[in-house]
This record gives sequence, C-alpha cells and structure tokens, in this order.
Amino acid sequence: MPRFIAVHPLGFKGEHLQPLAKEPLPEGVTWHSTYSALTENTSYCHWEAPTREAILEILKKYEIPYEVVHEVRRFDPTTGLMEPAPVETKVLSPA
Repeated sequence: MPRFIAVHPLGFKGEHLQPLAKEPLPEGVTWHSTYSALTENTSYCHWEAPTREAILEILKKYEIPYEVVHEVRRFDPTTGLMEPAPVETKVLSPA
C-alpha cells in the first residue's frame, strides 16, 4: 500500500487531533501518526492509502489545511533496506 506524508502549516496539538482520530476513514486508508513541530508551526501526518487523492479528499472533507502530500517510501535503519515501491495492480476484464 502506498505511504504518504501530508505537510500542514499548523502545529497540531492533541486537542486538535483527538476529535479527528474518532472519525471513520474510508476503507483502505490508515492514519498512522502525526508529528508536530510546535515551534515551527508545522505538522507531518503519516498515511497509507491506495492513492494520494484519497488523502486529499479526507483533508478537504474535514477542512484541514495542507501544503503538500508526498508519496514516500520507508527506510528501515535496523535492516538497511528501503521498502519496495508499491506495485500497481490492474483489474483485467474477462476476455
């Protein structure tokens, strides 16, 4: 599943995020975590979703400002490996 980092021009605090954490997400979308740099007034949210558009729809629905949403891959320093790029799956029509 593709991973994404959403960059927000706000330093989210727990009281901002707690109500959002209770909202249902579309199937196939996972909000993993949020990192807030309060002194920089910026937050970074880690998501997994089938597409970038799925994340954008959520941000628009809840009127959450964002600067950009990047598709990312995770490097694991304990193994020294970069996770493989997500494989696109195509649905084939019956012949």
